[in-house]
Amino acid sequence: MSEDTPNPALAAAKATLPDALELRTLSVIGLIQAHDGPTALLRSSRGQIARVHVGQTALGVQVNAINDAQVVITDRWGRTQSLALPHS
Repeated sequence: MSEDTPNPALAAAKATLPDALELRTLSVIGLIQAHDGPTALLRSSRGQIARVHVGQTALGVQVNAINDAQVVITDRWGRTQSLALPHS
């Protein structure tokens, strides 16, 4: 292959960060500025994905705030915590 020929395997390797996401806990995998307000993509420890807005409940948590770097949630036991995007 020449340098100008696309190489999907090389592109995937460069775009992947090993161990960037803790798979055993709730994680933020994306933050979006949508037309209807800030939106977050959350991934549960079971691999479920939920698209959420402030005020919604999903995956066992209430979403309190979303900004450009994190999501603030309250769990079913009343504990509040921030979930940040994985570092790149």
